[in-house]
Amino acid sequence: MKTDPTKEIIREIIRTYQDRILGLTFIVLIPSAILLGLPTSQYTIPSWWHSVSQTYYAADSAVMTGMLCICGIMFITHRSSKLFERVMFVIAGIATLGVVACPHGEEYFERVGLFHLQNTTSGIFHIIFASIMFLAFGILSFFNFPETAEELRNSKHGRQRNRIYRINGIIIFIACILMALRQLYPTYDWIGIIVEFFIFTPFGINMMIKANMFKTLKD
Repeated sequence: MKTDPTKEIIREIIRTYQDRILGLTFIVLIPSAILLGLPTSQYTIPSWWHSVSQTYYAADSAVMTGMLCICGIMFITHRSSKLFERVMFVIAGIATLGVVACPHGEEYFERVGLFHLQNTTSGIFHIIFASIMFLAFGILSFFNFPETAEELRNSKHGRQRNRIYRINGIIIFIACILMALRQLYPTYDWIGIIVEFFIFTPFGINMMIKANMFKTLKD
């Protein structure tokens, strides 16, 4: 059965714009959390020091939760041509929506999140979903995004792209380890958002490279 070339072109266009939107969103996620959390902390001061998740309790939290929800949906509906990559995108999407639905527990509230869970229970689910999301970003960056030997044959800058994908993947994995250590050995609150910067930003850069947004890396 022959594949309709028009449909394949449309899928490629959709993939490209999904990658661009996701890349740009994750690039601006940390700056947005800081800008939104700084002047609008409603319950904890300053709420943005902890992590992106803490902006859930800022006065205009709808902006951040809206961004994450859109990303989650776009992950789940991503039209990747590779099966394993598509599976990882779906896992990342479900985990992203889970992070929003089950926010980090906040002592000022007895029940939080979409399902009104006890704040401690919601906090546990939040950490689980966030861990899955972060690891999915690392796996996608290090294993899925790099092009195969066959794809590299006709690619002028493919090896350079692969190098950046993998370096960013390693950065994400190291940041995941640091985030886990932070959970086991609590430290300064502001460490969280710095570590998250080294997860979200490298992943955003990889998505932008994948979407051919950098002319110097484009074939």
